Amino acid sequence: MNKIMYLEFERCIGCRACQAACRECGDHDAKERNYVEYVDFTESRQTYPMLCMQCKDPACARVCPANAIQITDEGVVLSAMEEKCIGCRNCTFGCPFGIPKFDFEENKMYKCDMCYDRSKHDIAPMCASVCPSEAIRFIDFDEMQQLRRRRSQMNLVEGKKPQEGNKWEYVPEFFGVYTD
Repeated sequence: MNKIMYLEFERCIGCRACQAACRECGDHDAKERNYVEYVDFTESRQTYPMLCMQCKDPACARVCPANAIQITDEGVVLSAMEEKCIGCRNCTFGCPFGIPKFDFEENKMYKCDMCYDRSKHDIAPMCASVCPSEAIRFIDFDEMQQLRRRRSQMNLVEGKKPQEGNKWEYVPEFFGVYTD
């Protein structure tokens, strides 16, 4: 996998095309594994896409007593393996991003796996392939670096300072996220 998932929250227009595309993905059983959240529902209509951040040291995998959550060689964190998942839901409580969901009918956890069957062949995940505003992109590392540099420059112009010690430090390099 030579490409990177890149999220630019401010570009989200709330169309939910990413969720619809996710439901259509082959093995998702018509359930979306990504979400569109509101920044502050009472004050703004601003939305942002939320996918699994594929953490470097995923809390969901660390707290799984059955070792049901596997990580690929590329660092993609997969959904719980059906034959191993015991349905304890530790993964849903352990994730700092609130990503894993629990299917009570199937008694197993499911979450975004970056459409691993597609992304391992450098084909964009379903959500990135349909996002009309390019809030979710599947791009080269160099392009992501350029976007980050441009964003950092804009932050300086706007007087924003980077924050330290937040949850975004857990996000690996192959998953670019724009944050203030």
